[in-house]
Amino acid sequence: MKMNRAVLTAAVIVVLAAAGWYMFRRGSADRVDLLAQFDSAQKAGAGPYTVVDATLAGDSKRAILAPPNGRVTFKVRVPDDGWLKVSLGLKPEAWDKEGNGVYFFAGVSDGRSFEKLFEQTLNPFANASERRWIPVTVDLSAYAGEEMDIILNTRSSGGGLPPDDRNDLPLWGAPEIVRR
Repeated sequence: MKMNRAVLTAAVIVVLAAAGWYMFRRGSADRVDLLAQFDSAQKAGAGPYTVVDATLAGDSKRAILAPPNGRVTFKVRVPDDGWLKVSLGLKPEAWDKEGNGVYFFAGVSDGRSFEKLFEQTLNPFANASERRWIPVTVDLSAYAGEEMDIILNTRSSGGGLPPDDRNDLPLWGAPEIVRR
């Protein structure tokens, strides 16, 4: 009777240790913090790129302040079950000043072709509901294990509007690749 209890206890400990190792490995090992790679990222477009602390509607994030017509490219190995997670926003100084907003879009490239992952125009001057961080999460599992360029783009206008970069202060908040 005591032997059966000892074997059962040992089996439970082994199962719990294996489950804990799996959950720890899955939850943290394959997170890619793109801000940590900011200095080595390729940047294109006029104007400075900086990492800033930005607070939108009371929610603070570390973010990339990009020019209104810019591109930041990160070379990463996409983890299994990887998801791009980022928040979009414009600095509060732009919210009450005229302009037609910023067109954000992101994609992936293997060096030969570009595939757009999402696109969104934000105009907090015209749409008060956009005076906050807009969360975006995109499935990257189709690229699992591959070395890819993750490309974050901004344009001074979207939706067929004429170029207007007045008061465009785009932010890419806390960009990272996480496992789900």
